[in-house]
Parts: sequence; C-alpha cells; structure tokens
Amino acid sequence: MIDPSGPFRHWQTLFAVFVLIVFGTSIIEIVSEFMSGETLHSMADDIARLAVSALVLAGFVIDRRAQQNALKDLGGQLQKARGQLARLDSRSPELAGQYRAVMQKQFDAWNLTGSEQDVVIGMLKGLSFREIAGLRQTREKTVRQQASSVYRKAGVSSRNELTAWFFEDMLDPPASDN
Repeated sequence: MIDPSGPFRHWQTLFAVFVLIVFGTSIIEIVSEFMSGETLHSMADDIARLAVSALVLAGFVIDRRAQQNALKDLGGQLQKARGQLARLDSRSPELAGQYRAVMQKQFDAWNLTGSEQDVVIGMLKGLSFREIAGLRQTREKTVRQQASSVYRKAGVSSRNELTAWFFEDMLDPPASDN
C-alpha cells in the first residue's frame, strides 16, 4: 500500500491522471481505427496499451479502497483508545489518592518527618536538590541532609533506589489467577 501523505501523494495523483489519459486516448484510438475498418491484429499495440492502463487503474482503485479500509479501521481503533483513555482519566484522581495513601503509609512506617516527606515527593517528581530547596525555601545542603536521612531510614543508598522502591511493584506483571 502506498502512503497517501507527503510529497509522494502529488506524484501518485499525476501518474493516475497520466494513466487515465492513456486509457482514454487508447479507447478513442481503438474505436476510431475500428470504425475505419482496421483489423484487431493491426490494433494490437493500442489494445495492449489499453489493457496495461486498465490494469494500472485497477491497481489504483484497489489500493485506494485498501487505504480507505485501513483508515476506517484506524478510526475505530482511535475511538476505542479514546474511550479507554476517558475511563482511565476519570479514575485518575481515585488512583492517585490510593497511591498517595500507600505512600503515606510507607512514610509513616519509615518514621519520616514532614520535611523528609516533602523531599521524597520532590525527588520522585524528578526535581533536583536545588529545585526542592527553592520550593521549600531552604538551603540545598539541608535538602541533601534530609535525603541522606531518608535513604538511611528507608534502607536504600540512592535516589534511584528510593524511586525504584516506590515504582517497582507497578512495573511487575500482574499475578495470574491460575
């Protein structure tokens, strides 16, 4: 199937017009030669040109229908995906609330202070220590010390391990119900 987008589309259209012209002139030529009494044998080149142009036009029609069917299928898939996204989007606040509750439970288990919790949330969002310090209106050194305290309490040695701790279970495949 030929991609109907981009600069190739114009060449495809020009070629189709050219083939239509060849097809039309071949029909006119065959009819006029037949009316003037020529035999089919003497019109063999015109008949061959007509047959080839008819085959090329048939190919264009088949390709166009295939493109339209593919586009229709893609439209259906897009609608289905939009529906799934809308369902997920409507559940986002609920899921976010549940995840925040799980995070808070873990924060409590690690005995994190409010400031340490803020630092963890900033790190999970991908903020630098400098950005977290700016948001919290404190020094970067303080944020680094709080992060070290969090690592110690959580039993991890780095930001990556801390982040992995919170996201690892989400990335595991769901348990099968066999």
